[in-house]
Amino acid sequence: MKLFFLFLSISMTSLAQSPCGDWYATLKAADLQLVFHITKDKKNHKVTIDSPKQKAFDIPAEISLLKGNRLKVEMKNIGFIFEGVYYTDSIAGVFQQGAIVENMTFYKEAQQNNKPKRPQNPKPPFSYDIEEVKFMNLQDSFYLAGTLTLPKNNNQTPAIVLISGSGPQNRDEEIMGHKPFLVLADYLTSLGYAVLRYDDRGTHASGGDYASATTLDFALDGESAIEYLKGRDDIDSNKIVVIGHSEGGLICNILGARIKNLSGIVSLAGTSIRGDSILQIQTRLISESNNTSEQELEITQNYNREIFNAIVKSLSISQAKIELEKISKRWTKVMYKNDIIKRNEKKEVIKSVSETMLNPWMYEFVKYSPSEDIKNLDCHVLVLIGSRDIQVTSKENIEGYKKLLPKNRKLQTVKELKGLNHLFQKCSLCTVSEYGQLEETFSMDAMEEIRDFLQEIWN
Repeated sequence: MKLFFLFLSISMTSLAQSPCGDWYATLKAADLQLVFHITKDKKNHKVTIDSPKQKAFDIPAEISLLKGNRLKVEMKNIGFIFEGVYYTDSIAGVFQQGAIVENMTFYKEAQQNNKPKRPQNPKPPFSYDIEEVKFMNLQDSFYLAGTLTLPKNNNQTPAIVLISGSGPQNRDEEIMGHKPFLVLADYLTSLGYAVLRYDDRGTHASGGDYASATTLDFALDGESAIEYLKGRDDIDSNKIVVIGHSEGGLICNILGARIKNLSGIVSLAGTSIRGDSILQIQTRLISESNNTSEQELEITQNYNREIFNAIVKSLSISQAKIELEKISKRWTKVMYKNDIIKRNEKKEVIKSVSETMLNPWMYEFVKYSPSEDIKNLDCHVLVLIGSRDIQVTSKENIEGYKKLLPKNRKLQTVKELKGLNHLFQKCSLCTVSEYGQLEETFSMDAMEEIRDFLQEIWN
């Protein structure tokens, strides 16, 4: 079954419907390969674990599938816990056993053997200080955990907050082996700026609940990060910039309009048009990149359009649920007649669409328009979008920013960067699946644009 609502997320990730399969990773603390064998019977998922180096195979374990494509694998008798998020090509999360706490990413065997290098990942010794920090979300009363990198002997240093895209992200915004925020933080701190990056709420070391959160909730987390920096003696509270990627770029618009003394925002592949428009463009381009037939593309696009329109017009999630069920019943008949799905898949499609679209984050995102926030930006603005981005397209969103940005004396730079994808990599195929195949994590072209912007507003 091909279900295009798998792509109804502005995140950089490609989430999978099922984690079933064989998954391979190495626990670095013990130099130990672990293998998950995940299967499913009629109703339940099951998992066994191999540790080949210890000559231990098919060890029974417990698996729980949670909201937001999250899973937990446990062997309670030995205190083994792995919690992560499953994608089409990987399972990324945190392993814990006793004193060992380690980030791990499991790959399918073939992909592991051909795993590309990541030459931009910084390596010690570092020329700056690194501080592990926690700060409070004062509204919801939980702590967010992050890393603050600071120039040595810093005093009243300009500071930057990094805000990740959608999907449960760690502080490095790790995806398919890439760590864009680690690379960006290293580069910017080496230029003399303090950089704070943090784990999303409810993920990795941060508290809070991810599954029920919306974009506005994540904006509160970003605002809490700014307030934390303002309270530090070594940070210049009048020189703080927020850099956000994808959904984080959208959050930059919210924070730039809300926080009046913010120095500036940098929107990396952020949106300027309403969520339903973004998703309609995104699903079409991703489907085309996967060589979807014209007939299937037309049917799914029309299906999507009706779903989006119903959500935009709805006054509540409960009202939208009734409409979505009617629409899905009608369109699954069309999909079945055109051999897009099988008869026994109709209920699964209806259920999957409902669960995806009525998730609080998705429901709000479809209805939300950045236009009012962009009109009210009273800080310096840099907008960068790659010309080969198929998740947040440059044409429509650059036009939106240029039309909506207010006329004032602030620096406003809106640029399309040639040949770059959604992750700001120089790409060839420029598909979502190519992200992990590319060695480059973050183009120097983009980093130099950010450098020039910061130097102009702060020097």
